[in-house]
Amino acid sequence: MPYLSVNTPLKIQVEAKEQLARELIAAYSEIMQTQLWRPNVGIIEMGDGNVVHLADDALEPIMMVMVEYRRGRPHELRLQLARRIAKACHQILKFPEKNVLIEFTPHDGNEIYRNGEWVADWTPGEATTK
Repeated sequence: MPYLSVNTPLKIQVEAKEQLARELIAAYSEIMQTQLWRPNVGIIEMGDGNVVHLADDALEPIMMVMVEYRRGRPHELRLQLARRIAKACHQILKFPEKNVLIEFTPHDGNEIYRNGEWVADWTPGEATTK
């Protein structure tokens, strides 16, 4: 945790997946004020026609990004992160930015297991520690 799950209709080359994962990790760490080692990224290729919404009476492909995070960040930071995620998906994967939808789900630290323990709740000073 945090976990960013990118559900995409695209078939993506490994190099592009790695580039996107690195950008999402950097963006999350910087904007959400945490260490680089914390964010985890999953890129799930759902296939053509499997991630859609209805637009103008026709189904349109979307990319759905689910962001699981430890609560405590102001909504302005989440909005800044959402914009950077959408931009990265557009720049790296050439997917329309308007079709990148992002949902945030907050969690307490005691809902996240890592390395044999519950994780600590988020604090603003976390970004300065290793």
